Amino acid sequence: MTLKPPPELHAHDHEQNSSAERAYRVLQALIELGPGSHTLAEVMAHSGLARSTAHRILQSGVRTHTFVQPTYGTYSIAHPSVTGHSQDALTALPASSPAISEELAHLQRRTNQVVALHSHLLLGAPSRICVDIADGKRHDFAAALATSDAGSVLRRAPLNQDAAGLVMLANLDDLNAGNAVLRRIKIQGYARTPSPVTNWEMLSVPLWRGSVLVGSVSLLAPDAYLQRRTERLADTTMDTAAALSRHLDHTRAQRQTMPILLQAC
Repeated sequence: MTLKPPPELHAHDHEQNSSAERAYRVLQALIELGPGSHTLAEVMAHSGLARSTAHRILQSGVRTHTFVQPTYGTYSIAHPSVTGHSQDALTALPASSPAISEELAHLQRRTNQVVALHSHLLLGAPSRICVDIADGKRHDFAAALATSDAGSVLRRAPLNQDAAGLVMLANLDDLNAGNAVLRRIKIQGYARTPSPVTNWEMLSVPLWRGSVLVGSVSLLAPDAYLQRRTERLADTTMDTAAALSRHLDHTRAQRQTMPILLQAC
């Protein structure tokens, strides 16, 4: 399957996408290297980037609190402050910007459900990566994560795994125009599927920066609750995605995209 940007993509967007690829390669390298800190040389080897490029992205990630530098020359992914858990399955998630995190937290308070922000990674097997989460310290969600491998799947999975990726896939790939499921998702504006967490469903809407698809915003809720309130919760989640899009468009002049580490390029 070949993924391609929307046909209205302009030259500036191509430049941003090229920068985004480099930043995601650094992020992917740190994810694949696993927990703990890793040297610049290791990141270079896993990302295939030149030393100066990898170093520039890593340093920008440190400045924006996406990465941490425990010792000179070593880097790891920062723990997000929004989860409120110190040892659960999501502590390796990278964090987005404070403004974006606050929008997600606002949606969490409005719905009292778990909110996740995903972006797409089109290198190798197309996948979606969680870049922020607001769980409102829901103990039932934390317990479900602790008793399964749902955390790792929530962090990263193929684009066709669940709603978070499918809603992006429906808006990314023109070759899927003949796919009835993706066509329906694109028309209705959201996707709803089982989530990685047992007995929880996921409702996701696309996130745009201008004409460029940059990710998806998702609600995770107990399946019975979400099934009874799909349309209302979809509208509420779309409101948050629209607010995030306005924020991303407003900060475009400062070369801030989602996730925030992309401003390094």
